[in-house]
Amino acid sequence: MNELIKIKMSDAQIDSWPLFLQEAVKDHDKFCLIIEPERKLCSNCDYLVFDKGTLQYISSEFGKMSFNFEETMLYHQRQRYALTKEPLARALGIKGDNKGDNKRIIWDATCGTGKDTLLISYFGAHLTSFERHPLIYLLLQDALRRFPLDIDLRFQEAKISGNNLPAPEVIYFDPMYPSKKKSALPRKEMLIFKDIVGEDLDASEFLEWALTKATERVVVKRPSEAVPLKLKPTASYKGKSTRYDMYKIF
Repeated sequence: MNELIKIKMSDAQIDSWPLFLQEAVKDHDKFCLIIEPERKLCSNCDYLVFDKGTLQYISSEFGKMSFNFEETMLYHQRQRYALTKEPLARALGIKGDNKGDNKRIIWDATCGTGKDTLLISYFGAHLTSFERHPLIYLLLQDALRRFPLDIDLRFQEAKISGNNLPAPEVIYFDPMYPSKKKSALPRKEMLIFKDIVGEDLDASEFLEWALTKATERVVVKRPSEAVPLKLKPTASYKGKSTRYDMYKIF
């Protein structure tokens, strides 16, 4: 991102802040955290707060948001996934024999809330995840601190950072879905997330770059009724409300 995004942060429990958060406050090249006394942050402010051992985002309109990786992974453990039937696993080319050194090398170019990152990790992959919004990155970093996983989380755009890394076999890309005209609102977490991040206006441009970087395939997540981001995908794998368009690199 060309300009640093200013983020207000409460000084509550400042003596207990984890190391990554203390370092972010000092790193003026990447973050612009504005520390303010809790009493000065009014009810119509949006800000971060470290409370009860968890970094949380307070939205004046939608409420609180934090990420809980432990809860998500416990959910996955209760499921009986058959990789040959899971649309995402099939699109990524993850099979039952992808273990140890055979794990696929995958980049999640848009980590977001981390939901897909955790599912890919559970399926089995050498996974690097990129997040370009500083506030979301800090929430993700805190979730990893509380529940460590074998995920290389990077605060940068994949297109920038990726030019200095060995090419992955697969790039997974989940651009922000376009707004839908319907009465039922999405869950609170997604409302907050869209309010913070907005839409991915460079999605088509990024896909073209990803097709030159990945060595085997690029997978794009789309709403089931949406047109492909790029016409004529090699294959599409459909779930209940989601479709994964796979572009094979020959």
